[in-house]
Amino acid sequence: SSLFSTPGSLIGILILSLFVFESCVGMYFPTIGTLRSKYFPDSHRSVVMNLFGIPLNAMVVTVFLSIEKLGVQGALGVSTTALALATACGLKLKGMIKKEKK
Repeated sequence: SSLFSTPGSLIGILILSLFVFESCVGMYFPTIGTLRSKYFPDSHRSVVMNLFGIPLNAMVVTVFLSIEKLGVQGALGVSTTALALATACGLKLKGMIKKEKK
């Protein structure tokens, strides 16, 4: 509790958290761009990205319209479920790539 007792220490933690977040985002976008160029040919990339955007936008609108019923915990639960599904798909893709290389 003494860590948060002085205003300076809280600011320091917030700034450190900002730097960590910005580092993660700074690594994410170039990595995703590289993976897109590797796995999606230029002729299909825009179509594939737009098709991925449709369910994402539908999920965002659905959660936004039902936020009163879901509450914060429900909205975060939807987000957690979507991230878990994305992780499972990523692991499946990784397994398919390893299998293809053999």
